Amino acid sequence: MIRKFMTGFVVLTVSLTVAVSASAGGGSDYTFSTTDASGAPGDAISSSALLDNAGGDVQGWSLGVCHDDTILAIDDAVSGSDTATANGGGTPDFEQISTFSGGATQGVVLCFTGCATIGAVSGFEMLAMSYTITGTSSSDICFCDSLGTPPVSTVVVVGGGSIAPTQNCASVTIINPNEFVASSGLAVLGDGASTTLSLNNVTMPAVDAVQMNVTYDDAILGSTGVTDVFGASFFAVQAGASGEIVMGMLADDMSDGALDNQIPAGAQTDLVELGWSTDAEGASDIAWTDGIGSPPQDNIVVTGQTTQDQPTLVNGTLTVVNFNSFTRGDCNNDSTVNIADGIYGINFLFQGGPEPTCDDACDSNDDGGIDAADCIYIFNYRFLEGPAPLAPFPGSDLDPTPGDGLGCDGDADDI
Repeated sequence: MIRKFMTGFVVLTVSLTVAVSASAGGGSDYTFSTTDASGAPGDAISSSALLDNAGGDVQGWSLGVCHDDTILAIDDAVSGSDTATANGGGTPDFEQISTFSGGATQGVVLCFTGCATIGAVSGFEMLAMSYTITGTSSSDICFCDSLGTPPVSTVVVVGGGSIAPTQNCASVTIINPNEFVASSGLAVLGDGASTTLSLNNVTMPAVDAVQMNVTYDDAILGSTGVTDVFGASFFAVQAGASGEIVMGMLADDMSDGALDNQIPAGAQTDLVELGWSTDAEGASDIAWTDGIGSPPQDNIVVTGQTTQDQPTLVNGTLTVVNFNSFTRGDCNNDSTVNIADGIYGINFLFQGGPEPTCDDACDSNDDGGIDAADCIYIFNYRFLEGPAPLAPFPGSDLDPTPGDGLGCDGDADDI
């Protein structure tokens, strides 16, 4: 009976207290924030309600957290990880959490007798909420005073008085699952290279037309060609500024009387190949860019007469590296392949001798490693009519098998 009376008394006290004007300091000492989230339609996301306290000891709080129920559906709201242990390592003496179509509410009294409070703290998790994304537009999760009957106010309780805290909303970014994608790759300085532009169509109907714009670092790359690999009825490239490529594509103009060449739904389709000259070492972003060209153009997708929401823009990177030439078998780097190279390798492997300047040169059998077999390979070649070292040999040249992790004098394979 006493417990029921006490519980009823505390609930009544909290209900009355939250309606009282602030009387224990300024709201700027107390900040409630919700955490940002992002995802695609259908994804599960989470957000937390956090407390920053730079004022007096907090005895409890009540809050409402609202969202746009056309964009988010709340799945659950539970006690925050810090709230769950705030009463001397245990749960609060009183906590009530409710969910509504438009949000959640929480009321907390840490300890009926004042035995537990929250002092100065940052990022104290009061409430943890989970949602499913049901809409396609980005939105906010904000504190509010409109949920419940009667409505729950967003306040913090200090010294028996309620204080309206500073309140910060969270941003919920809805990621479009449809994507414009630029591929990434590695190229050797002086060689040609390419980047593929594609459309990953996850939720849109078949696509009739696209407008695509990318920028690149013209100190590293030079454009050598823009090729329609999809096979569109119409494809045009605008002669724009250096470092910019502006393209337009109409998939099917129905010149044959049939609409049978749309960019398909439910697939990632390669559309364009960009050709490059590699003019300098470095990494160039291949970046989807709006507002370039003359007149300025954006990256868009058209289905029928409808311009779709812009796909997520996935940039690529083309990294240009350099490789040093060498002669395979010339382990001691004296421009000659002889017995000394085999001995140099043995000293390095077994006698603590100096490390080779060019690891690739010591890999006589080109198996991607330096070991005793490479030294024996040289001795066999010089004295037992064994096979000559593999290319590059007998002259210096680039490694025909790059990427094995053995480099030469700090080149790309040495990284």
